[in-house]
Amino acid sequence: MYPIADAVLRMPTPFIALALLGLWGGVAFVVHRFVVPRLCGPDGRRLGRFEAEVTSQIALAFGLLISFNAIWVWERSDRVREAVMQEASALEFVLDEADFAADSRPEIRRELYTLVAAYARHLSDTEWPELTWSRASIERPAPLLALRRFAAGCSDEIRAAVRRADSARETRVREGQLTMPRSRWFIVFALGILTLVSIGSLHGDAPRGRVLALTLVTLAISFCFVVLFVAGRPFVGDYALQPDALRAIAQRASQP
Repeated sequence: MYPIADAVLRMPTPFIALALLGLWGGVAFVVHRFVVPRLCGPDGRRLGRFEAEVTSQIALAFGLLISFNAIWVWERSDRVREAVMQEASALEFVLDEADFAADSRPEIRRELYTLVAAYARHLSDTEWPELTWSRASIERPAPLLALRRFAAGCSDEIRAAVRRADSARETRVREGQLTMPRSRWFIVFALGILTLVSIGSLHGDAPRGRVLALTLVTLAISFCFVVLFVAGRPFVGDYALQPDALRAIAQRASQP
């Protein structure tokens, strides 16, 4: 993502919520203390009548954009989660097929078990930490290339399973490291600020009502950003995907 955002994402979720609440609370304070008095005057009547429809239209635009970005984040997270499950399932299938061939071709079983164990360990011990820093390469690692080469001489089922694992890994690496473009973040932040300014201007002549309105809207905006931040990186944070299934596969494949 970006250095500051990545640092925030690695914090526990309650700290992320507090950081975002502090950020938007600061914006709301500036709007209440400086922006609104400047726009509306000391008595809050310089602008005259400020229609509530203006505020509702800005809030609607902000809500629609937040929803659009949240859908993108959630769908991307679902694709990554599905790819992780498909990858583990495909490797499990390779081991199952190797067990079926154990009676007639024990050497195939031994080699497949060795290759799958090496590949699963590489994914859980090497590639997974790289995903948390967005440094994982889409290029096939050496253990996967070795598994593909050996699978080429095996049954059609094993070859198909290895291809599924390869395809799932590509999706996991590519989609898991995507970030929302800066233009989207900028527009969302800008609309959030406009929403607070419009809410403050609507209550320009009522300071106490303005404080309450800005507080409620600040909480709503902060919660929206918490959702975007927490789900923004599938391999970072309290809800990060873990390679538990791959570790189990590596353990099974390491057994004689």
